[in-house]
Amino acid sequence: MNAAIADSFYKSLSKLTSEEQNRVRESVFLFLQNPKHPSLKTHKLGKLKTKGFWSAYVNMDLRIILYEQAEGGWILAYTGHHDDAYRWAETHQLEVHPRTGVLQIFRVVEEKRVVLREVRPLFNYPEDYLLDLGVPPSYIKPLLLVETEDQFSDLISGLPQDVQERLLDLYTGKTVVPPPKVSTLEDLAQHPLTRQHLQFIQNLDELRRALSYPWERWMVFLHPAQQEAVERTFQGPARVTGPAGTGKTVVALHRAATLARRYPEAPILLTSFNRFLSSRLQAGLRLLMGEIPPNLTVENLHSLAWRLHNHHPGQARIITEKRYKPWLLEAGQGLGQDAAFLLSEFAFVDAWGLYTWEAYRAFPRTGRGVPLTARERLKLFEVFQKVWARMEAEGFLTFNGLAHRLRAKAAAGELPRFRAVVVDEAQDLGPAEILLIRSLADEAPDNLFFALDPAQRIYTAPLSWQALGLEIRGRSIRLKVNYRTTREVAGVAEKVLPPTVEGEVREVLSILKGPDPEVRGFADQNACTAELIRWTRWLLDQGLRAEEICVLTRMKNLANALREALKQASIPVTLLQEAEDTREGLRLGAVHGVKGLEFRAVAVFGANRNLFPLESQLRQAPSELDREALLNQERNLLYVALSRARERLWVGYWGEPSFFLEQLNSRVSATLR
Repeated sequence: MNAAIADSFYKSLSKLTSEEQNRVRESVFLFLQNPKHPSLKTHKLGKLKTKGFWSAYVNMDLRIILYEQAEGGWILAYTGHHDDAYRWAETHQLEVHPRTGVLQIFRVVEEKRVVLREVRPLFNYPEDYLLDLGVPPSYIKPLLLVETEDQFSDLISGLPQDVQERLLDLYTGKTVVPPPKVSTLEDLAQHPLTRQHLQFIQNLDELRRALSYPWERWMVFLHPAQQEAVERTFQGPARVTGPAGTGKTVVALHRAATLARRYPEAPILLTSFNRFLSSRLQAGLRLLMGEIPPNLTVENLHSLAWRLHNHHPGQARIITEKRYKPWLLEAGQGLGQDAAFLLSEFAFVDAWGLYTWEAYRAFPRTGRGVPLTARERLKLFEVFQKVWARMEAEGFLTFNGLAHRLRAKAAAGELPRFRAVVVDEAQDLGPAEILLIRSLADEAPDNLFFALDPAQRIYTAPLSWQALGLEIRGRSIRLKVNYRTTREVAGVAEKVLPPTVEGEVREVLSILKGPDPEVRGFADQNACTAELIRWTRWLLDQGLRAEEICVLTRMKNLANALREALKQASIPVTLLQEAEDTREGLRLGAVHGVKGLEFRAVAVFGANRNLFPLESQLRQAPSELDREALLNQERNLLYVALSRARERLWVGYWGEPSFFLEQLNSRVSATLR
């Protein structure tokens, strides 16, 4: 069998009902066993731009559009209802690009041959250079005639994704290097750009697996940068970073599956910082692999630490800050330090495991804000010792203390280890957690892989990878193509951030286009609530399901008040912490509960100056540096909220807007007035 499935086929298949999808699958299996089977009524389509398109009959209403390759194979290009399928064939072209050699599927565009006025084009590049970049010949002249950004966006939306990316980079002033040319059919099948939109099928069993599992595009087609992160053998710790929507979790899932196959006899761990995210990773792996192999463990880090501690040292009682705070304040009386600083310094020492005077005395406090003399450090350490002694006497540990205890046991060879560990959402792990992960992984190639976005760090302070003993230079891959959100939503989300976050330049490229986000100001909370309800009803009238809409607030009490208002308006509501994929209702909750989720439409309710950032937290900062760190976390929190939207974004506030919103461009900011 010489066959391939295009991503355009998968996309069109996913739009059909379950019964229609089953009918199409049956016809595909029949066609690839016998293309001339009489029930398929296979025939070549004439008078089209693409000469190799064929149609196969499914039933009175459904058709499959195929492309016959010169080498005798077939490409499944599209499926749909009769008129839709033929319209797609009429408006799309499939050809091998004359310069790159890559097989491309793109929307037909007519060349403009007559221009009656002077044109001021957006693009002024040589035609040969554009051809080298993979632009189809029929697009060259229309591209050189576009004068506005909207014309440019509409034109390139019909091109293959990799070509769109190059043109968007050109549009933003970047230097773009042409891709290497494909010379053979084998090169074509293995070329990263081909694998980005074509899945080659070797036999009927492979076809059955490809068409039978619930389909998501990320399961089959990876961007070349994603492929490199997934498939490369790293000679030490590695990481992948990127803005929201660039597929970091997708990379983590594929990386874990790849390592499980690469080392079939060795234990592999896929983990994240909480139970909810780990359960989503587990669900994603089942979609990707069918069954999770026995050598691959998917477990959140806290659960893993509890399990290991209970199995080896024994049961542990975890103490919270609320419980030990009075002990710390009592022991620290007379030091001249306020409560906020004592709690902050204790948490810092606990996070890094500085449980001896020698360790604390020599450890750098870079970024701590409040300088300390050696004498002051010693007095603080004596206070901390009293608190630790009281914890031990009453049988308590902090979670950080538990993690450091496990790390010591792993170093002594008393804990089981993993051949490799893949960590998703690594930006929200602290020093104790990352050091524990490092201690549980073998010292070998491919042992540690982290997926993260520094701009989504909302729980911990920035960390030095070198201070953690992790050298990642030369093993860090940055993703920039946003697959999830429209460029309008992504643009607004990125605008609340500074140009550089933790040393990384923010760069995002979204090839999806959609409506402009709405940022609205109101006289009071009641007026904001009324408009939110109107907007939600409008979305439901447009055909969105309630489960595809999410409303986010900074505080839980705001979410609770809003829940009652939505219920009174007869809009079904499910709180985020209670939500399951099968439950009905609009999703509602505080921003902290939305990590890892996405929705077609998102509303941020209460983007007020006193809520983003939260003034009560800022007032407790023990130093200006601590205040700046809290400001960054609050900015990141708003970024997380805004970037959950795929298509539509609504932001409402009353009184003064968050000053983070002042960073938005004038096109959106105009709605602030």
